[in-house]
Amino acid sequence: AAATSEKGKFTASSTKFEQDSLFFQVEEIHQNDEILICDDLGNEWADHISFNATEKTISFIHSKFKTGNSSSASNLHDIVGQAIKNLGNMYFKEETFLKKTESFQTTSYSNSSISKFRLGDYTLLKSNLGNYLSSYTTIRKCVLCCPFISKDEIFKEFDKLKVGTPTRGHITQLFWIISSFVHSAKELNVVPVIYC
Repeated sequence: AAATSEKGKFTASSTKFEQDSLFFQVEEIHQNDEILICDDLGNEWADHISFNATEKTISFIHSKFKTGNSSSASNLHDIVGQAIKNLGNMYFKEETFLKKTESFQTTSYSNSSISKFRLGDYTLLKSNLGNYLSSYTTIRKCVLCCPFISKDEIFKEFDKLKVGTPTRGHITQLFWIISSFVHSAKELNVVPVIYC
């Protein structure tokens, strides 16, 4: 809720995203992860990719900023499409991911001094990635970060659908979009999560 933009403003000397940006908020939520990579721009699989050794998770985090609270289906459509499109990438091969991220050692985010490795580094990734990928206990999460969605509002509207009370047309669309995200993730044994 503290976010007022997706990435905020940054300069060549910036080393982190602005505190009122969605990217900063995501990085705060994941500050205890072992490795956190900003994969935004270029051949991105997600805005952030995180590895948490304690929880044994690999998370693909997709962020979308819109002002205000909205139950609009169209606001959610883009981010759900992006997430579903990249679900297959969550079962990447070790060599593929290491090759993808190797250049992140020396590249920064969009002409700033913001490191692509927000937590950890390439050496740590290289030495631990095999453990994540080979462990049967590793959980993969696909996260949508949508501050424009109110969980309370959505539950209230979905409860109306549940008991057959008339709702606005876009609520049915919203239900189908969220259902598509959940079912697509679960079909690939990925845990769907929404930050709102």
